Amino acid sequence: MNQMKEAYEKLGLPETATNEELDDRYTLLMRQARSEQRRNPDKADEVEQRFAEITQAYNYILDEEKRRELEEEKGKKYGKYKGMAGTVEKTEHFFRYYKYHVLGGLALLGILIYAIFSFVNHRQEQAELAKLPPVDLSVMFLGSFMTPNADQNYEPIEEAILAQFPEWKRVQVNVTYVPPIDSNSPNDVALLQKALLMVATERPDLYIMDRAAFDWVGHQGIVRSLERELEGELKSLVTPDKMIKTKLEEDTTEKVYAIDITDSPLAEELPIVKKEMIAGIRGESGNEAKALEFIKTYLEAGTEKQ
Repeated sequence: MNQMKEAYEKLGLPETATNEELDDRYTLLMRQARSEQRRNPDKADEVEQRFAEITQAYNYILDEEKRRELEEEKGKKYGKYKGMAGTVEKTEHFFRYYKYHVLGGLALLGILIYAIFSFVNHRQEQAELAKLPPVDLSVMFLGSFMTPNADQNYEPIEEAILAQFPEWKRVQVNVTYVPPIDSNSPNDVALLQKALLMVATERPDLYIMDRAAFDWVGHQGIVRSLERELEGELKSLVTPDKMIKTKLEEDTTEKVYAIDITDSPLAEELPIVKKEMIAGIRGESGNEAKALEFIKTYLEAGTEKQ
C-alpha cells in the first residue's frame, strides 16, 4: 500500500475525495478528538497521539497536491524545451534566486564608489581651500537682493569688493533672499524658512540688509550696537538720517545697530540688484575691524561725492 493511500485511509476517505471533502473530514475529526478528550480526560494523551497521526496524513495529502500542481505547471512551462527542460529550469531558478543578490551588490558597490569619490573630492576641496589666503571679510546680503543673472555665482561681487579694497586678498559673499514677510504664498513661506535657517547657521562678519530684512531680524541681536563707533571714527561721517535704530528684545533702549550706505558710489559698483544697503556688524565677528573699515570706506566715498 502506497503512502498516499494510507493517508486517505487515516482520514477515512477514498483517494477520489475532493479538497473540500478533505477539509470537511479533517475538521470533523478534529472536533471529535477534542470532544473525546473532554469526555475522557484520562485518555487525552492517547487521543492527542491519534489525532497527530491524522494531522500528519492530512498535511501529507496537501503537500502532495501542491507538488503535483507544481509539476503540472513546470510541465506546461518547460515542456516545450523537451530534453533541455531541466537545464532551462535550473538556469531560470539561478537568475531568479540571485538577481536580488546581484542587484543589492551592485547598489552597495555604487554607494561605495560614490562615498570614495565624495571623500576624495572633499579632500581635494580642503586642499584647495588650504592654499587660499585667509578670509579678510565675509558678507551676507540679506533681503531682496539678487545677482544680475539670477544665479548663485557670487564671484563678481567678491571681485568688485576686492577691487575697492586692494589690500585685501579674499572676500566671501553669500546672498540670502528674503521674500515679503507678510506673504501667504507657499513659495515665499518656504523661502522665508530657508532665510531663517541661513541667519541661524551662518556667521558672516558683515550683514548688508534692506530695510524690510533689518526690521525682521535687527531686534534679534544678530548685529551689535554701533554707538561706540558713532562717538569715535564714524562720528563725522554719519548723518542722523543714515542711522538705523531699533530695540533689542531684552533691551528697551533704542540704539543704532546699522548704517545706511545705499547712497555710496561704491554701492553702485557692486554687481547686485538692490533697493537699499543697510550695513551692520555681527557681534563677536572674527574680522570686526575690517567690517568697520568697509562701512567707513563706503561712508567716506559718499562724503566725497557730496
